[in-house]
Order: sequence, then C-alpha cells, then structure tokens
Amino acid sequence: MSAAARAALAALVAVAACGCSPPDEIMLAVSTDLAMPDDFSALQVQVFEGGTPKFSASYERLGESDAAARLPATIGFFSASGGGDSIRIKVSARIGDELGAVRVLREAVTRIPKNRVALLTLPLNFLCDDSGEIDESGDVVNKHCSEGQTCVAGACVSSEVDAGALPDYAPGDVYGGGDGDGDGDCFDVTACFQGTAPAEVDAACSIAGEAGVPLNVALETAAGDGICDDADRCLVALDAGSADGFRVEDDGRIQLPTAVCEHVAAGKIAAVVTSPVTAACVQKTAGLPTCGPWSASGSAKP
Repeated sequence: MSAAARAALAALVAVAACGCSPPDEIMLAVSTDLAMPDDFSALQVQVFEGGTPKFSASYERLGESDAAARLPATIGFFSASGGGDSIRIKVSARIGDELGAVRVLREAVTRIPKNRVALLTLPLNFLCDDSGEIDESGDVVNKHCSEGQTCVAGACVSSEVDAGALPDYAPGDVYGGGDGDGDGDCFDVTACFQGTAPAEVDAACSIAGEAGVPLNVALETAAGDGICDDADRCLVALDAGSADGFRVEDDGRIQLPTAVCEHVAAGKIAAVVTSPVTAACVQKTAGLPTCGPWSASGSAKP
C-alpha cells in the first residue's frame, strides 16, 4: 500500500498510522473548536511538494453517524527518500461537501523529519473563521493573509514550521490520552461553562485571573457558532497555553488573542466567560478535544 493510501486510511478511521510505516514521517493532526455538522461538515486536506500536488482528500458528513472522519483526525505523511522533503499542507473546513464554501483555512510549510515521527497540529478554529476562499481556478487560497502566511488565533503569521521544533508524535497527546478510537477523554464545553457570567475584558484584551488558580476560558458567540446548549447559548472553548488560545501571565491575568476583542467590537462575540478547573472539568488544552458526536475521543455529547 502506498504512503498516500495509508495516510487516507488513517484519516478515514481517525487513528494514527500503524507502527509498520517508515520512521521518516510527519503526523498531521486536524482539530477544531467548532461543532459539526452545524458549523462545517467537510474537511479537505491537500499536500504539495515544490508546487506539485501530492495528496488531496476530502472527508464529508462530519458530525453525522456515517461521517467519513471524526476529529481530531490524524494523517501520516512518509518520506520516500530518507526524510528532509519540503512540503506544504493545506487543511480547510468546508460547508456542505468538498466543493462547498470555505470557512477556515490553515496552512503550514515544513519538512518531513528524519528518523522520527513528528506531530504537526493544524486546528480549524473559530477565531480564523472566514480565513479562506476559492479562487477563479478552484484552488483554496488565503482570504486575508499575505503569501507565506496563515491564520493563527485570528492573526496572520508565518506558515513556516520548523520540523525540528515539533514534538514526537504520541496518540495520547492528540486524543485526550487515548488512541483515537473513542477511548480518550474529552472536554464537555456546555457542562463546564454552565451558569458562567461574562468576564470584564480590558483594553489590552485580557481578563482577571489569580496566580496559581487555573481557569477555563470560552467565547460566547453571537451568531450560533460553536457548541450550543439547550438554551441556545453557543460557546467556543479556548486552549490554555496555546498559540491558538490564551496564555496566563505571572500575576495570573489571562491574555486573550487580539482577535477576541476585535470580534467583540464587531458583535461576533457576545462575551468572554471563565469557569474553575475541577476534577470533572480539567483545564482545556490542545490535546483534550471537545465532546460531541464528531469527536474521535470520548463519547459524551454536548
């Protein structure tokens, strides 16, 4: 079986590739903080080498019982020449099917590492909504960022990724401690933020916190994006300690991405809310997926 076919199979069942693959590999993990199929229902993955298409696959009906993939999903790309190959990866969230409108686009330019399997996570998140579009040739392109850039937490940053700085791949770091077969933990967004009140966001786009007291942080969206409860309150949970989420300063104050305040001003975000970290609601991180029928980790539904 070819490397591309093994990669496609890995995505199809949303598990890591088997241990029989060559060691020169980059494992792509695609995650999201949105809900499926309400926010998007198709995932497209494309890989290019020197401008030449090397891999393209779409996974549809996300969030449905017969979904072609569950998220997070992992796809392994192997080197045929001992590692070091330069590749460009595009992942996009589409509405409907593989020809549908693009909601989120994330790109990376990196190299396949040598003698190890490296983990590259490319989230399709709310703060990068409206980041991609389809051009006249039918290609998915960045809508707001310049060439060589991609959207991270609503900001345009370099799409170059140093493969040497990527961590080694371990399934538990993607699937909430599991292997992607529903056995890991997941984060129940609606339960963990039940009854929370809006936090005060200052001019520096930060909110109050206490040193040594971890919190979870979520965005209450205004247009129904994210994971919604029975009262139609819709939330997007941010990852702690992530470039795509929030960071905690030494004094405990929580620094939000600048795009959060821009979306608040534009009316796209209604409020920022926090909740305490507990045994039942541990801190949300990039390696802890949200619960839902779309999830490859855990079985709880929001």
